[in-house]
Amino acid sequence: MDSKCRETQYKMLDWFYNEQGTKSWDFDHAQQCTECRGYYDKLLKLEENLPREPLEFQASDAFVRALEDQIREERIRFEEKRGKRSFLKELGAFPAVAFILLLAMGSLFYFDVGPSFMQVQLIGLLMFPLIIPILGALEKNRQQGRDSYGS
Repeated sequence: MDSKCRETQYKMLDWFYNEQGTKSWDFDHAQQCTECRGYYDKLLKLEENLPREPLEFQASDAFVRALEDQIREERIRFEEKRGKRSFLKELGAFPAVAFILLLAMGSLFYFDVGPSFMQVQLIGLLMFPLIIPILGALEKNRQQGRDSYGS
């Protein structure tokens, strides 16, 4: 086989595996050369009997569905772990904020700031830590709504 036949057959093979969109080999040489014409006929027989895709890319629909299910389960498991971490952060934030606010109130009482000002502040500071879990629950519901609608 000379270099012209080798080049023509390589181009035919590239076309067969869709690496080239069009037939770019020398048609005159392929028609005149018996070896190249025979190679082209073999490729056409292969095209009828075998798919053009390499074997590793041929996946059955059942395999693809099973793989998609596995990916979906892993994504759900990841979201659950992230939700648990978020809950633990919120759970830790509540006592920390409450402690800091009560410490601030205690220091104001210690320095004997006006009692009426203190009563208003005490009510506000005792109610503020109760708002944190409510805001967390609202944020969680907002996140779930966004995830279910895909936005």
